[in-house]
Amino acid sequence: MSAVNRRDEETQRPAGADPGVLDAIPHREPFLFVDRVVERAEGRIVTERLVRADEPHFKGHYPGAPLMPGVLICEACFQTGAMLLSSAGAPPASGRSAGAPPAPDAGAPPASFELRHRGYLPHLERDGATYFITFRLADALPEPVLKKIESERWDIVKTAEQVGRDLTTEEKSRLDQLYSVRTEELLNAGHGACHLRDPRCARVVAETLQKWQGQRYELYAWVVMPNHVHAVVKPLPGNELSGVLHSWKSFTAKECNKILGGSGEFWQRESFDRLIRDDEEFLRRVKYTLDNPAVAGLLDWPWVGGAVGGAHTASAGEAPALHKPVLTRILEAKFRGMVVPGDLMQIEVTQEEKMGDAYVMNGKVSVGGKNVLRVKFIVAMLELSV
Repeated sequence: MSAVNRRDEETQRPAGADPGVLDAIPHREPFLFVDRVVERAEGRIVTERLVRADEPHFKGHYPGAPLMPGVLICEACFQTGAMLLSSAGAPPASGRSAGAPPAPDAGAPPASFELRHRGYLPHLERDGATYFITFRLADALPEPVLKKIESERWDIVKTAEQVGRDLTTEEKSRLDQLYSVRTEELLNAGHGACHLRDPRCARVVAETLQKWQGQRYELYAWVVMPNHVHAVVKPLPGNELSGVLHSWKSFTAKECNKILGGSGEFWQRESFDRLIRDDEEFLRRVKYTLDNPAVAGLLDWPWVGGAVGGAHTASAGEAPALHKPVLTRILEAKFRGMVVPGDLMQIEVTQEEKMGDAYVMNGKVSVGGKNVLRVKFIVAMLELSV
C-alpha cells in the first residue's frame, strides 16, 4: 500500500458519510460515493471518498486484483456536483466563521405584521411566517459594543413608529447591515468562552432545537456554532416565535450550566430574528445557516442539519417542497489512472453553465495528487416530496 495514495492507519477516518452529505443528496449505501466536503465556494466544491475493500462491487470487478469501476468514479463526481447544487444560492465569504452575511432585503415588508418587543429590541412577527433566528452566548459579544448597535437599531424603528409609517428601504437595509456586518464581525472574532465547543453542551442545544420539529414548528435548517446558534424556523399554528425561543433558551441554559458547573446568564437576553419575505431569501438563509461550519474551517462539525436546497412556500402551514439534484448525463469522460481499495479520492467539481433547470459541470478525481479522471456532465433538478 503506497504511503502517497493511502492514509496512515492512525489518521484514517472510520468508513461512512458525514451527516451533511446525507442531508444534501438522496443517495445511500451501497450507492453513495462521497464521504465529506473538504472545500466549498461559489460554483466549486471539493469532496473526499475513502475507497474501502469491502465495497460490494469489488466482489465481481476483477476479483483478486480489485479496481474501482470507472462508472463509479464518475458517479462520485455526479454526487459531488449534486451537493454543489444542493447549496445553490449566495456563496459563503471565505474566512468568516459564520458564513457570508445575510444580504439586505430591499423588498416591502409583509402586508400584515405585528411589531412586538421582547425586551430591548423590536421584532416583526406574522402568523404563518418563517424566520431566520440567531441567538448568542452571554459573553459572545462585548457588552458596550452590543448596546451601541442595539441602540442604533432601536432608534431606527422607534423613529418610524413615532411618525406612523413603515420602515423605508434604506432603514431596513441599515438594520440588516448593523446585524449582518458589524455583529457578524464580532462573532467571527470568537469572543467569549465559546461553551458550545464542548460537545456535551452542543448536543443539548442540537437535540433541543429538533425536539418539537413537526409539532410546534418546522425547522428547515439549524447550526450550533461555538458561541451562537442559527436556525430557519416556522412556528406552527398555536405557537408563537417568542414561545419557541423561550423554551429553547430556558431549557438549554439550565442543562448547559449543570454540565459546566456554572450558574447565571448563559444566553444573551435578546435574539435576532429576521422575518423571511420570499423564496429567494429563504434559500439564502438556509444556505447561510448550513455553510457556517465549513466556512469556519470546522471540518466534520456534527452540530448542523436541516433541509438543503429547499424551495419555500410562504403560505401559512404549508411546508416547502425540496428540490434535489438527481438526474445526470455524461458528456465526456477521460480516464488517466486507476483507483484501488485504500485510495483516498479527492473529487473537485466546478459549475460551468446553467441550462434551464440543468447545470453543466466539470469534474476531476485525483489520488495522491495524481489526476485519474476528468469528466464533463449535466445534473438536472427534480422535485421530491418530503
